Amino acid sequence: MNKIIKVFVAILVSSVVFTACDNDFDLVTEKVEIPVVYAIINAADTAQYFRVERAFIDENVSALEIAQNPDSLYYSNAVVTLTRVSTGDVWTMNEVDGNLEGYPRQNGAFATAPNTLYKLRTADIVLEPLEEYKLTIDIGENRPQVVATTELIKPPFLATPADEGGINIDPGRRFRIDWNSHASNAIYDAYVRFFYDETEGSVTTSKSIDWNLLNNSAINGIDTKSTEFYDLIANSLVADPGITRQQKGASFTLVSGSREIFDYIRIGQANLGVTSSGEIPIYEGSLSYGLGLFASRYTELRDELVLTQLTRDTLSLGDRTADLNFQ
Repeated sequence: MNKIIKVFVAILVSSVVFTACDNDFDLVTEKVEIPVVYAIINAADTAQYFRVERAFIDENVSALEIAQNPDSLYYSNAVVTLTRVSTGDVWTMNEVDGNLEGYPRQNGAFATAPNTLYKLRTADIVLEPLEEYKLTIDIGENRPQVVATTELIKPPFLATPADEGGINIDPGRRFRIDWNSHASNAIYDAYVRFFYDETEGSVTTSKSIDWNLLNNSAINGIDTKSTEFYDLIANSLVADPGITRQQKGASFTLVSGSREIFDYIRIGQANLGVTSSGEIPIYEGSLSYGLGLFASRYTELRDELVLTQLTRDTLSLGDRTADLNFQ
């Protein structure tokens, strides 16, 4: 595969953010067309959004030039369906513009408008943990169908922090959270979001700071120094006698991913070290045709958590944060 093909496919497959003008696109004789799919089921979401694109790869045209042409990114008559394998129930996804759905495509290598996605409202389908689901994409033009399956992961059992309960970050102890997961859960992100109001003069602004605890981790639990939280707050804010801050509580988010996501990330990082060849590997996943990812994840949110009195006192009076005027 020549260098243009490698570069174009790498930047297209790495476009994992939920992201055409009527310009004519002249296809030359020597070309390669590759379907590229990014589809992750999340039963905690109100709607499922899948991205289906195509890579027109040409030896004679710059990959960046191709990426900026909307006609080269999307199939004009693709039909995308989701099937619950055990029952045979089939749902056809609706083509929408992500820009109008609140998911604008970030500026970069690819054309940003329109931003074609395929959508299903979660309330209109049946998503059951540990059930197998099949993605089918009929791209027309006598091309093979793109088919893939994934098992919907079972949400982990998370005992603490409890809904609407307290969260304790004791600087004299380690911060620990454990959960029980099914074998289908393979990778985790986790973070605490600390909320506060900041007042300067007569202006009050609501703000937050994220304490990232796990990132693409296979570790089934959190065990870290509690002092890292207070160091983060101290390093994120400016001490100013004219600014007062009011503590407003916290939330905890745990995102679990299936084995496909674990493999996608592992393969993507496998050859990016300082001693690597610098050539980005391509993850083909379980798609019958093309490149990309069909997987499952679940987002557990524990919101409106109060801070224990010890945590509040440490923020207001502790050595690391006493000068930040937390009330």
